[in-house]
Amino acid sequence: MNQVLTKRILSIVNKAIGFILFIVCLIAIYSKVMTNDNLQKYGTSIQDQFLKITIWEWSILLILFFLNYLVEAIKWKQAIKQLNPMTLLRSLRSVLVGQAFAFFTPVRSGDYVGRILFLAPDRKLKGVAQMAWSSYAQLLITLLMGTIALFFNLPFFPWLKWLAPFITLAAFFIYFSKGQYTGWLKKLSSLQIHKKLKMELVSLSLVRYCIFILQFTWVVKMLALPIPTIDLWIAIAVLLLCLSIIPAIALTDLVIRGQLIVLLLAPWYTNSLMLICFSTIIWTVNFLLPAIIGSFLLLGFRIKQ
Repeated sequence: MNQVLTKRILSIVNKAIGFILFIVCLIAIYSKVMTNDNLQKYGTSIQDQFLKITIWEWSILLILFFLNYLVEAIKWKQAIKQLNPMTLLRSLRSVLVGQAFAFFTPVRSGDYVGRILFLAPDRKLKGVAQMAWSSYAQLLITLLMGTIALFFNLPFFPWLKWLAPFITLAAFFIYFSKGQYTGWLKKLSSLQIHKKLKMELVSLSLVRYCIFILQFTWVVKMLALPIPTIDLWIAIAVLLLCLSIIPAIALTDLVIRGQLIVLLLAPWYTNSLMLICFSTIIWTVNFLLPAIIGSFLLLGFRIKQ
């Protein structure tokens, strides 16, 4: 009798866990958005600017959003194809759920939690390592592009442009090294991945980086900001570099992103409100929207996964 009751309780919990996670994420996202400094100060002005944008302009931005996460889903699918094969649709779902958890966790660490929920129980730990490789590949591209951009746009820490190349070279060396460790580090050797997969991850990361740049470029066009395209690309490369090394959650990321954009684009455009609006649109599409979608996708989650 007790076993039957226990099974029924576990079954109810299993069916309800997705809904519980959905509520937790949705409440967390709502509270973070409602306490955001930029939205509190400039909310009405930002809303007015949003309403001036046409539907077809929003549509193109949403297409870029879809392509961004589609490439990330392909990258995640490739990263775990030997460990836990999954369809592209399931990979996309896990990526978006990861964004829901990442939205309110420090250094976006919740992304790992969200993704490994969809892996087999005995493969979750190795899945964390595989995701680390995927994230590392994206970081390499950000470091490379950002390092080049620092020589053209660096309004602070002038010594950084000389230090960055050495950091980037070291990062590439570590990434592509065979990593055949001995002694107490020997276990790390089992976490290595094939060079071919490393190249695939870097290539897909480059594609995703280009989509990021296109998103920024399109939003500048949407808002009719008079910023030269090349100068914008350089500034955004520095911005993405800075954001990749500054610990933050998605909430503070919006504030930091807005301040950095104002600083980096100051030589070409001084309307802080429009630049904050520019930053908010990017943040909404790349962080808030996928977090909300990911929260709803949690509704079908089951513990058995």
